Amino acid sequence: MFGVSAALTTPFAKDGAVDCAVLNAHIDVLLSEGCSSVTFFGTTGEGASVPAKTRLEVLKNAVDHGVDPQHCILCLYGPASGDVTDQITAAMALGVTRFLIPPPYYFSDPPADGLFAWYASVLSQFEGTQAAFLLYHIPQVIGVGLPIDLVRRVKAAFPKLVIGVKDSSGSFENTRNLLDLPDLKILIGDERLLAAGVKLGAAGTISGMANLFAAELAQVINSGEDNPRINHLIDTVLEFPVTPAIKALVAHKYGVPDWSVTTPPLVSIAENGQKVLAQGFDTIRQDP
Repeated sequence: MFGVSAALTTPFAKDGAVDCAVLNAHIDVLLSEGCSSVTFFGTTGEGASVPAKTRLEVLKNAVDHGVDPQHCILCLYGPASGDVTDQITAAMALGVTRFLIPPPYYFSDPPADGLFAWYASVLSQFEGTQAAFLLYHIPQVIGVGLPIDLVRRVKAAFPKLVIGVKDSSGSFENTRNLLDLPDLKILIGDERLLAAGVKLGAAGTISGMANLFAAELAQVINSGEDNPRINHLIDTVLEFPVTPAIKALVAHKYGVPDWSVTTPPLVSIAENGQKVLAQGFDTIRQDP
């Protein structure tokens, strides 16, 4: 099993810099609460809004702090394959070997052959290394999806490098189709589908809610049973922009209002919305 990886939220200081000390403390908590790993700068971490140089500096700071690189996953960004390759090389120099790799964005509806060529231009640079890649399917955000046939083709071309897929499409039919592919760890992005996915063979989740309820999500994986209270809170989160809502909940969890600060173009949740989210969090914490 892959288990639970927290899709880390990213704390920002008042000057807009990433607050590494706060982030490192958060990582320590999450690993103690039941996360098997943490994922840096995914969608929940506002990674696309943080320069690649800064992302790598933050990753280095965490490793220097004592976070085991084998407990780290780095989300990669960039339509230019060379930029993505540079990020991988720099992270591997820190001992990080697992990567979440979305398709290139900007060009709409790229053909499957073009997407395959892009992935091949990246992955071929790391054959024979310890690098391991999770393909990232989140078309509603990136604007480019990963058809099942493309996943099958990339896996067949790079069987040792491609270890799994994170399916954040929210489509359980798509998850079912991915689970039919051999030798891939299928990770559920929508936590409300986690129990059903695990029953069919899903390996775990990379989860924004794991910033809040890592132990509870680990229990969902272990038992194959839903947690209705968490599912209800997710329904509430989806009434707001998701990443700012998760940050508002983390701010409430720690009692640190600055956690709710986002970086442009995202905007923090208004105070009345924060109260609604906090009430949902408290309901779970008071009666798990």
